[in-house]
Amino acid sequence: MGEHGYAGPVPQCHEVNVWPLLEKVTERWDAVRGLGGRTPEHYADWTKKRDAKAADTVSRACRDTLQWMACWCGERFDADPLGLHYIAFATIIDDICIPPLDLVEGRFRMYGRSVPDLMRAMDTAGWGRDAVHALLSLVRQAVFQYAEKMDFRPGDEHVGLQDALNDSPNMWDGVMFRANTGNAYGTAIMVARNSATGPVSFPWLMDSAICDCLSMDLCKSTLGIYSADDHQPTSSKHRAEERKASYRSIYLDLIDDLVFTGAPEPLVHFGRSGFLFVQIQDRYQERRQGKRFPLAPPMVRELERLFGEVPTDVWLDQAFTAANRLRLAGVHGPTRAPDVEQPHRLHPSGRQDPQATRLLA
Repeated sequence: MGEHGYAGPVPQCHEVNVWPLLEKVTERWDAVRGLGGRTPEHYADWTKKRDAKAADTVSRACRDTLQWMACWCGERFDADPLGLHYIAFATIIDDICIPPLDLVEGRFRMYGRSVPDLMRAMDTAGWGRDAVHALLSLVRQAVFQYAEKMDFRPGDEHVGLQDALNDSPNMWDGVMFRANTGNAYGTAIMVARNSATGPVSFPWLMDSAICDCLSMDLCKSTLGIYSADDHQPTSSKHRAEERKASYRSIYLDLIDDLVFTGAPEPLVHFGRSGFLFVQIQDRYQERRQGKRFPLAPPMVRELERLFGEVPTDVWLDQAFTAANRLRLAGVHGPTRAPDVEQPHRLHPSGRQDPQATRLLA
């Protein structure tokens, strides 16, 4: 990702108000539904690995979860199955276009579990504020991922979400959006709990989460995988090299902060782990080859032990198959998508002042 090293401190402040951009995406789709149009992206496969069945996507998301947690926590990877189930939900949101309400209301299930089931289990286990932070981070990820996937034809009738972020004067907006779409903050909570770090501060969790995403992208860039991503935070028509330098510099600043402020070693390791897991995990080698690898028998046994035997239900199988049939037929957007004002869905109480709305961090 670029040829130069550290480019100096990068301002860690927001220049882009993200919420109105998210609202515009949902407004366009509301307008499509109002005109009887179709939304073919719902439950479509976004892995670029030619999955024929939803069960393939779900089982591989859980496989990826086990491999990640093994990289992050070693032999303690299965210390708390609730953490594994949480990361699996965060992973599948990236791999399938799931409407956020289907997730939080429990319609979408993996191995028979829903997000409400998981939250009740965390509450019963006494997770307290950790569960609250984890749930809110997962919901934020679901909203951001959904908007990202449903933002059709950017640059045609409207300025796309990613285009607006990439036009920001500095890199911080793109970095934060990247971390939030990956739900690295919620994952950092799981790593801290699994590693028994004890109480940790918000800056440690957030810095570690951002560094995890940045180290992953830096390694993906070296292996030629980053260029295949649909959304690249460093993309820019005129300032790509400058943004790449800022991306690297933010990583160096934050990883230094973690070390010099005495963050627990598991969180420091989490922050730099992208340099490890991208090179060895099936998920990224499959991305390079554009196809799935068979599940090894030991992995099948671990999936059955920690998740269950049946990845999907009939409803999800049918929704996934129907969505991919539309995509293969070349239907990638709605029948008509006028850029009109519609009632807001993310802020039903009324429009917020753009200057007063801040990106969640």
